[in-house]
Amino acid sequence: MQYFDFFQYPLDKFPGLSIIRAFGKKIETDLNYSYFLGDFMTCDGLKVLDIPDISESETKILAEEILKTFDFFEFVVVKPGQILAWFPGNYPYVNWNYPFQLINLNFRECLPKGGSFRTLVRIISNSFRLLDKHPVNKVRVDLGENPANFLWFHSQNKNVERICPITEKTKKKAIYWSNSAILNDLASYIGFEISQNIPIDTDNSIIWINITTQGVELINLMRACEFIDKEILKHIGDHDDRLVIEFNDGFYNKRNALYFIYPKEKINFLRKFQLIKKTPGCFLLTENG
Repeated sequence: MQYFDFFQYPLDKFPGLSIIRAFGKKIETDLNYSYFLGDFMTCDGLKVLDIPDISESETKILAEEILKTFDFFEFVVVKPGQILAWFPGNYPYVNWNYPFQLINLNFRECLPKGGSFRTLVRIISNSFRLLDKHPVNKVRVDLGENPANFLWFHSQNKNVERICPITEKTKKKAIYWSNSAILNDLASYIGFEISQNIPIDTDNSIIWINITTQGVELINLMRACEFIDKEILKHIGDHDDRLVIEFNDGFYNKRNALYFIYPKEKINFLRKFQLIKKTPGCFLLTENG
């Protein structure tokens, strides 16, 4: 939602991450259904412990196990550890906890109240019983890995109008490039063209570049900075507007986030920076900015 706000869209038009994920995966949605994301997590009875790293095939197998008992929904796997699920009917909107917000909590304390969500509550509450001894999780435990023995729904859709794409708002071409795919769906929904290559032709364009480092250690950040200096900045000419470069998807992980906003003039990014704190995440402006 902070990205949504950053690109100057009203937050009441945010459709829910489930719809954004469906849009990015070209999955058609129907107003007669309610959509949720479902994440597989590690649970010890009632306490949620972790978000395990599982494959897409494991995700599909575990979701199908849930479906054998509760055939009230349909699903597709949208990424490792996560499914998009849809249920018949229009559920009243609830601001569900995101998976990372459940860590070290009793999940029952975070369940929605009221009978409208009885089906989802039953699935969530019984997922540990159904999945804890599943062959997939037995193998994971034998290998010393956390089991994916709990399913949590979140990111419910809102029935809102489709936003005006950023290309129409700005009358400019919008290009997004990243070395990971984690924000592709959101960028597509806003109206960015997902580029497979580092954008070079930047005339009359908004360029959004996202860099995900291989870790939070200083050496990894230095390597990312070197990559930007050698592979990206050389393509920025005096005719370009500002280029935003983001590290580690920092809007949800602010401690490890660095954002560089380059002004129109091309200068070396190793010069002095000014920290701005009244923006989402952490932004650094060059001294000429």
